[in-house]
Amino acid sequence: MKKAWLSALLSLTVVAGVGSTALGEGSMRVFMGGERIVNSMGSSNANSVEDLVNKMGGFANYDQGSGKMEIIKPNVNILVLEGIQQTRNKTVVFSNPIKGYSDKNVPRTFNAFVEVDNAPVAKDLRMQLVLISPEGKEVDKGKEWKYSTQNANSFYFSEPFVSTKLETYGTYTIQVRMKTEQFKSYIVVGENTFTVGR
Repeated sequence: MKKAWLSALLSLTVVAGVGSTALGEGSMRVFMGGERIVNSMGSSNANSVEDLVNKMGGFANYDQGSGKMEIIKPNVNILVLEGIQQTRNKTVVFSNPIKGYSDKNVPRTFNAFVEVDNAPVAKDLRMQLVLISPEGKEVDKGKEWKYSTQNANSFYFSEPFVSTKLETYGTYTIQVRMKTEQFKSYIVVGENTFTVGR
């Protein structure tokens, strides 16, 4: 998955930067996970690259002084399950993954389990789960989770959706949204889907 994401980003950033460095503007170097992925690109492309990275579920931090842009792509997995329990010895037990429901307009209770690796290092990382209807509207929103990832940037959490009414047939999406004190807007960093109907 990282290779596919990296290939798409490289293709788009190279196309964006071809003509601009010849115009005499500042040069930008792009890094991901400490590895340089673009040697020289016009700095005027910084905002476009940041927007692109955000839409692909990542964060871009551009330092104009050094001409360095660091891309952070969290690795997020989300499971939609009937239930999640934790035993006394801290073992997490999952029950019945949900692929879909046959009927609409029935209150449903289900759980989302989220595992995050390579989160941005932050004092105040915030995450939220949002349930999106087939029409693209918010159906339900979970609480805002807060983490400090200065010592460890891998963690997991679970959140129940209780008596949630799924009013239309189609594919519902559970999105994982993330932001930090440095990145003020929520960015969708992962999602999973289930269907209502046959």
